[in-house]
Amino acid sequence: MSKSKKSGKSPAAVPASGARAIYTIETVERITHISRDRIVLYYQHGLVSPVQATAKEILFDEEAIHRLCRIAFVLSEYGINHQGLREFVSLMDEVEQLREEVRFLRQGL
Repeated sequence: MSKSKKSGKSPAAVPASGARAIYTIETVERITHISRDRIVLYYQHGLVSPVQATAKEILFDEEAIHRLCRIAFVLSEYGINHQGLREFVSLMDEVEQLREEVRFLRQGL
């Protein structure tokens, strides 16, 4: 399912059963059509969080990919500046937290 690391073209780390998928920055770049430099910039500004970051490699999960796609959409549709983007990301986080709380409360009913 995945190519070996030796080839240097491993699209993603294949998860064990029940684990989440982890993607290299190169794979994220191909999936999202966002340049590597921009992904790193978003990471450095705290707009997206990798599951692991070392000097040699940054790895992301599907949640980060989804977040990057939402950021790219907002930028392309509304052309907001970095401060506006920060506010948007903060609101996205708050909405997701509220959704989780609603799901939890609905399970208790």
